[in-house]
Amino acid sequence: MKKFLLKRMLCIPLGIVALIATWYARANPEWTEQVFSRSVYPALSSAVGFLPSLVSFSVAEWVAVLFLLFCLGYIAYYVRKIVKGEGGRSVPSTQGEAAKASSGGRGMIAYRGIMGAVAICCVVYFLFTFLCGLNYYRYTFTSYTGYDVEQSEQGTEERRDELVQLCTTLADGMGQAREELGSDTDLYTADPGDFERYAHESVSAIEELAEQYPVLDRPLYSPPKPVLMSGLLSDMDIGGIFVPFTMESNINVDGPFFTIPSTMAHELAHQCGFMREDEANFIAYLACKESDDPLMRYSGYLLAFDRSLAALRKVDPEAASAIKASLPEAVLHDMAQREHFWAEHEGIVSDVSNAVNDTYLKANNQTHGVQSYGRMVELLLAEQRAAAE
Repeated sequence: MKKFLLKRMLCIPLGIVALIATWYARANPEWTEQVFSRSVYPALSSAVGFLPSLVSFSVAEWVAVLFLLFCLGYIAYYVRKIVKGEGGRSVPSTQGEAAKASSGGRGMIAYRGIMGAVAICCVVYFLFTFLCGLNYYRYTFTSYTGYDVEQSEQGTEERRDELVQLCTTLADGMGQAREELGSDTDLYTADPGDFERYAHESVSAIEELAEQYPVLDRPLYSPPKPVLMSGLLSDMDIGGIFVPFTMESNINVDGPFFTIPSTMAHELAHQCGFMREDEANFIAYLACKESDDPLMRYSGYLLAFDRSLAALRKVDPEAASAIKASLPEAVLHDMAQREHFWAEHEGIVSDVSNAVNDTYLKANNQTHGVQSYGRMVELLLAEQRAAAE
């Protein structure tokens, strides 16, 4: 029995090590950046992601299913043993001793079950910490771009003018890309082979961006994978998810296809070690807009335009409505299709999912929670200001 419990307790130090590493990374971003994010993480994550990258399906999806089944089986196993009181080893001689032995046996079973669960949580937390968690405390991507983001956060009248200029510029780029694709072309549904094509196209876009920003360079880029249970992701209001345990960028293929290229680039940005949602969005935009493929550019411009228009709507709703109304009919049609799709999946599942994601982000150094996605606008404004200098 002691040996049995000791095996579980040996896993607890892993959780303690992960917790100490997180505290140290939070207090020492320079160490996190130089020692972990720029040195250890690229090699470690590429080694972990190598085998999953060799297959076309999402390994993470199957790991998640098996882990869920394991957890359910684990709970059922210990609940059954507690109910039956299967824990004593000696044979009681009286009814009183039998009751006492049964009570003690149940307590030991519960203890073993709880210690096992704690051990599992410690192992998972340890793996999460060293496969991506510490990256939440690294230097921001803007430290490599040189953009003055703080200035763009000032609430002045100039901000309104900057947002109008930004939305107008993005609308023009989006309209040009949509025209190249053909105003009568349906971009909602993918043709056979399109996902694989854009999975590799998104990797190429990130690799090209890495030539400008070497901090994005890594030994292995694992191409994005389609998720079989994409309908569930839609109900959860999730377009894509990066799973560090397999280093895979998992993509929801249930929705409009024209949004998928930028989602792929977003999840690849996480794979490169940038976990902040605003920066992942910005990196995706930078990668997509420089692509030779018009759908990549269209998807990237659409991502940036959505966030920028939402920011403009807060300070000048009329200007935002006017800019949106000026968009080409094909773009407005795409937007309507997308809004209709996500509206169909609104409900309690998406509300719970967003609440969980908000808590997760806040627990990992993103104080704005799910609002962090929209804060890419500050980076877009900083880029616009830098280009004007």
